[in-house]
Order: sequence, then C-alpha cells, then structure tokens
Amino acid sequence: MKYKAVLFDLDGTLLDYRAAQKASTGNTAGHFKLVNSPEVQNYESRGVPLPDSTEMKRVFIGFGVHTDPVKFLDTYFKRLSQHGILVAGAAKLLEELNGKVKLAVVSNGHSSVQLPRMQKAGIASYFPHLFFSRDMDIAKPDPEILRIAINTLGVTPEETLFIGDSTTSDQPAANSAGIDFFLFKGNYSDPELRKLLL
Repeated sequence: MKYKAVLFDLDGTLLDYRAAQKASTGNTAGHFKLVNSPEVQNYESRGVPLPDSTEMKRVFIGFGVHTDPVKFLDTYFKRLSQHGILVAGAAKLLEELNGKVKLAVVSNGHSSVQLPRMQKAGIASYFPHLFFSRDMDIAKPDPEILRIAINTLGVTPEETLFIGDSTTSDQPAANSAGIDFFLFKGNYSDPELRKLLL
C-alpha cells in the first residue's frame, strides 16, 4: 500500500449518522428534516447561525417545529452524542489497518458530540488524532482542516488517503488539499477500496 496515513470522515463513513439522527429526534419526520436543514447542519459544523438567532427561529417555524431552538438543539445534540452506531464493516477494516498506517478522523462536528459516539461504537482507541471542525473553527470543504491533520501526522498529501461520503464537503476538501479521496458508498468490501488499502 502506498499510503502512510488514512483519514476518515465520521458521519456516514464510520458511524451511521442517519440512524443516530432518527433516534435523537424520536423518529419524528419533521424534526428529522429540521436537523438536516442547511442551518442546523451549519450550526453543527460551524457554529452558525446561533440557536437564538432570528434566522434559526425562522427555520424552526418553517419546519413547523414550534419550540425554543436553544432547548431543542441542546437536547438533540446531547441525545446524538449517545448514539454510536457503526457502519457495517468499519470495525473489521480499522482492525486490519491498525498499526500499519497512521489513522485519524476529520469530522464536521464537535468533540463533545462526536467523541462519545466513537467511544460507544468502540473505535476511539484506533484514532490517536481527532480533528473536529467546531473545536478548530475550520469545517470541510475548507481544505485547511486536512492540511492541519497531515502536518500533525507528519505525512505528505501524496502519502495520504481520505475516505468520506460527501461530494460537497469531503471530496472538495481533499481535492483542494491535494489528497487522494475515496468516495465511500456504504460498502467496506468494495474491491476498489480494498485494493487501495490492503
């Protein structure tokens, strides 16, 4: 394998984000749509717009959720932090890679939410390096978060593979940083991925 480091996105790549979201919103369709709105997603990854902002209140009303955004989002993220559901095949791949390459997670989220989910899923020990957008104030598709990751790991872009599921945040970040990217589509048995890694 030509890579010395493999970076993983977290949600939709290692952890089942949709299942965690559904559980955290009580499987309520309107609430699920709300937490996937651009505004809530931007708050999750970048911290804006603020929950008590006029913009966020307008979004809640638009989705028919007539509750205080501050309390709702606080409860939602606390619940989300309790759901660490692994994507099938992720644990096996991490075990195969462990000790062979440097591993890191680069995630648009906050450590207070993401780290407990990784611990519950039993994968936190594989990753000595974690890069969370809300902690660093840099979110994908900004490539700077990937550049910081590879500098911390002591590898070059050419020695790094980034695995993610998003063509709007993960892929453009990798492309801009000059890092090889694999678009994960839910299958860790994908022959193309196996060829790259093992």
